Formats: sequence, C-alpha cells, structure tokens
Amino acid sequence: MTTLENAKALGYTGLTEKIQAAGLKEYGLYPELFMDKVYQANAKEGDVFVYAGLNNADVDGALLELLRICPEKVFSGIQVAGMLTGAAAMFLYLPEKETELTDALRKTADEYGVILVNDIINVRETEEDLRMHLVTAADLADLVDGTYEAGVYVCTAQDALKKVPADTKIGDLVSLDGAKAVWLGYQYYTPEEAADLTAADAVNGLIRVLSDKECIVAETAKLLLKDRQASCGRCVFCREGLIQLEYMQKEITAARGKAGYLDLTREIGEAMNPSTLCSVGQVSANAALTAITKFPEEFEAHIKKNKCPAGACGAFVHIYVDPQTCTGCGDCVDVCPAGCIDGKPKFIHMIDEFECTKCGKCIEVCEEEAIVQTAGKLPKLPNRLVKVGKFKKH
Repeated sequence: MTTLENAKALGYTGLTEKIQAAGLKEYGLYPELFMDKVYQANAKEGDVFVYAGLNNADVDGALLELLRICPEKVFSGIQVAGMLTGAAAMFLYLPEKETELTDALRKTADEYGVILVNDIINVRETEEDLRMHLVTAADLADLVDGTYEAGVYVCTAQDALKKVPADTKIGDLVSLDGAKAVWLGYQYYTPEEAADLTAADAVNGLIRVLSDKECIVAETAKLLLKDRQASCGRCVFCREGLIQLEYMQKEITAARGKAGYLDLTREIGEAMNPSTLCSVGQVSANAALTAITKFPEEFEAHIKKNKCPAGACGAFVHIYVDPQTCTGCGDCVDVCPAGCIDGKPKFIHMIDEFECTKCGKCIEVCEEEAIVQTAGKLPKLPNRLVKVGKFKKH
C-alpha cells in the first residue's frame, strides 16, 4: 500500500490520534505540534492550501538533500497533509537557484499532485494555510508507514546528510581540535560552546567547523550576501538591514572598516528580529551579531591593526618577489592572469600590488619559492628592474 492509502485506511480520526500520540512537531525554527498547525489551517474560511519547503532562512540548503535521497517520502508526507486539511492544492517550494533539482523532481511531483515553485514561501499570503517543513513531510510519511524514528538530520564537510538522535553531542559528529569557530543553526559558536551543544541545535541541518585559516569577517559577509539574495525585500528591516550589515562586513574585509561599524551592526541586528515576518529577517542578523560578540578580536585586528589574522582577506595580504631568491626565469610572468608582474630574463621580477588580484598562481608556479605571501610588513624591494644578484637591501 502507498503512504496515502495507509493514511486513508487509518481514517481522519485514527490518523490524527497517531500523530498526536507520536508528538510530531514541525521541523526547524518553529517546533510547534504539527496537529496544532493542521487544526489552525482547518479553521480557515474557504479553500485551504498546503505549502511545504525549507525555512526561508535555510540559504545553505543542506536539508534539500532529502529530496535527492527520498523524494517520494517527502511528496507522500505532503499528500497526507493535504488529506488532513482537504487541501485545494499542495505546493513544494524550492530555492530560486535550484532549477535543476526542480526539473529532476517535476515528473514525481506531478504523480503526487504537488506543484513545484522556485521561490521562498510568502508568510503574509500563507498565514492561514498549512505551512510545513519538507522534513516534517518526510517524518509524517514515516509515521503513517510505521517506520518513524525520532531524530534530526545533519551533515558536515566530511559526512553526507544523515539522521541522528537529537541529543547527539556536536563533538561526536565533528572534530573540534584546532577549530576557531563552529557555524551551527544560523549562528557562530566558540569550540567550547559547541562541545556542549547537541544535534538538536543544528536546526538547518548544517554543522561547519572553521579553522584558523578562515576569516570570521569574510565568512560573515558571504553568509549575509546569501541572505540578501534569499530575501524577498518586502520587510523594510530585512531588506535595508541586510544591505547595511553586508556592506559593513565587506568594508571591513577591504581594509576600510570603521570602529563605529560594530555598534551599528549590533543596533541594526537587534532591531531586525522583532521587525520582520519570516525567518530570513529573524535569524540572518545572528551571523553578524554572534560574530562581533564572540570573536571581537577578529574585527579589531581588521579595523585597528590593519591585519586579517587568518590571512584570508586580500586587502591585508601582500604578495611580493623576494629579490634575494628570484632567478628571473619568467614563469610567474607567463602565468599571471592580471599581467601585473614586470620582468625579463635574468632580472629580478616585480609585482604591481595595485593590480595584483592575490590569486596565488605565481606562488604555485615558482620552483625557487621566490614569491612570498605575507600579512605583515613588506621588506625593502627594488623599484625598478635589477639584475639577479645585484640588489642590495641597504
């Protein structure tokens, strides 16, 4: 029997009793009892619709892997939700960029009577209907089929998406040795904090460990850009707040940061949560807020010391040719995509720092290891082409 047939065999009363007995909750950021959501939707006057998808703030899309692993299970759960509400139509929302996944799922979606949409769910327009996380749909299908096991889905850089008990320690899922920070559930944690957390805190399915080679400020700027791209722009605080937050992080990574940016980040971030309607505005500021709160030294180094501790921000990184080691072979000139290396055979080569993109290709090709990347001060370098072995430091 199919999942829907199993649900019909239970009947509405038997099905609701089974869901209530299991204590099934909505997955993700809003863990209310699933049947409470169903009853609320059924109180609507007129047609009821089912809208399934990720939380809008799930810009990393880790939990979309369920749709690749077991799409039928997700669609079956949506069908059961449609039965519980007598839905006039059922929708599955995927991120706008996931067009390939949408195309791959279209035939299956048609078979289950589910309409696919590439967008975020509009919380204004769907307030009275049944909104459900796609993981909730998968859990609902398992519950109906008698295969449900409580737990949460997580993935790491080393492991694919898997379901684990909610009380599994983060330290048992990833190695925290040498970690600088842990990105988990829309915010940063110190390794010490993360060691005491569990898989239940990974509400978006992703656990990412950052090393000393990764810059908190630069990573935060990337996260905020993803949030900006996901935002529908209808909430003023979300739209304008994300623009300002991302701008300040980018300015800091570009060596144009100002001390006042930290207070302004805090002011804007704290105002966004209560002033926005969906999860994008409600949690996106957490990236910036937890970054400046838990890793202030990283920001101070960029702003006050003109230095990126991770050596990851190009504005603070210098690449130069060591005049004592260069043999004038010309390999770096040939490989430079920006054409910013000046040199000729048997002459010490020079890099135009203003044109250099910090791509590092010259470093890779130099067999003499004469090209150096540093976040510190530059040594004395020639200001014109000098024959190999003729440059004097003083």
